[in-house]
Amino acid sequence: MNYSKSSYYTYRKWILIFTAGFMAGIMLINFRSNIFIGESGIFNASSLNRLTYLKIDSGAFFRYVTGERLRDYLVLGLLSTTYFGIIASYGAALWQGMMLGMVVTVAVIRFGISGLLLIMTSFFPHQLILLPAGVMMVMWCYRNCSVLYFGGRNTWIRETKKRFLIRQMMMLLWILVVVIIGCILECYVNPILLEDVVKFF
Repeated sequence: MNYSKSSYYTYRKWILIFTAGFMAGIMLINFRSNIFIGESGIFNASSLNRLTYLKIDSGAFFRYVTGERLRDYLVLGLLSTTYFGIIASYGAALWQGMMLGMVVTVAVIRFGISGLLLIMTSFFPHQLILLPAGVMMVMWCYRNCSVLYFGGRNTWIRETKKRFLIRQMMMLLWILVVVIIGCILECYVNPILLEDVVKFF
């Protein structure tokens, strides 16, 4: 199997895992709607009302969000250096798909098609950066574990250990820079857009 063909199967596999998580999130909401769509559930009236009048300390919000995201990436990165790295990568892709499926389903059930506007606004513009960063991180972790413990799984171009480590460190640095930029957009730009949109719900 050549490199391009094996890469095609690898990416298709990730798409299937993410899609499986997305469908699981939809089913979970439909089977347990009393938990997630009640008065205290996701996108409930009181939380949207608070967003309308809430004044966010962007600096404090940025420190919190950045810390949370970098912590998750650090944990995933550390797991990638163990035998559990590939399982952790699969789990991260499945979990992200599930979370997206749950949020989209609740928004549509509560607000109909207009709920999609709320979702797009809550994700814009930071997820345009954070989503690719998440994909790169999952693939980074998968490659780490694959090369360290499973002989590369015939997916990656063979290279010296030194070159592999340099490439991985440069990629990790790039991912972290992208995540920080995404957090800046999430904390300083998105609240302005979201504050205007929630007034219509």
